[in-house]
Amino acid sequence: MRPSAGPTGHGQLARCRTANALSVIRRSDVNMAVWRRRLPAGISGQCAQLAEQDWPSFQLATTADEVTADLAAALPSRWNAGPLFDDIVHLVTVYADIVGCPAVRLRLDSLSGNGCRFFHVDYVGLRLLCTYRGAGTQWLPNGAVTRSALGRGDNDAVLSDPRRVQALRVGHVALLKGESWPGNRERGLVHRSPPADPAGARRLLLCLDHDDH
Repeated sequence: MRPSAGPTGHGQLARCRTANALSVIRRSDVNMAVWRRRLPAGISGQCAQLAEQDWPSFQLATTADEVTADLAAALPSRWNAGPLFDDIVHLVTVYADIVGCPAVRLRLDSLSGNGCRFFHVDYVGLRLLCTYRGAGTQWLPNGAVTRSALGRGDNDAVLSDPRRVQALRVGHVALLKGESWPGNRERGLVHRSPPADPAGARRLLLCLDHDDH
């Protein structure tokens, strides 16, 4: 597994075939690592069994050792077993091992609106994103970004060529370096939420952060 062809240095993408390969994100010349997997079997069906308004949305602080119990306590009883539950537990374990920090902040969002519709960077160390239902997060190659325009609420100023917009797919597991990762100031991965579904369909998104590097 190698980083993809593209701009050298920071802002480079690494495409991964396994969960363990995501550790390539620790390299200084990789700003985003994506495990391009298919959505695990059963998750789509599990989501379809319940109306979207009943999808869970919560946040909690946990660790790899405690996530099974913490997640069971946070999820509605109809969700605290099955493929979605198992996958979240697995990703927390993978993530905690890569960042080397036991404390993990977990957020599961059921979203119907535009979310963070402006391109931005996160002031975190390393963030994991995985979309279980709906459109995936959009992101920009480093060479396509005008960083001086970030924070103004003007996507056109940040991105001169809309054809450069990239998007994650459902099931993909992405690690994004933020502004607080050591040595990554002014190099955080630029991204945004995808536009809301015209029909009002919800997205189900997992986000993991950590408290230390």
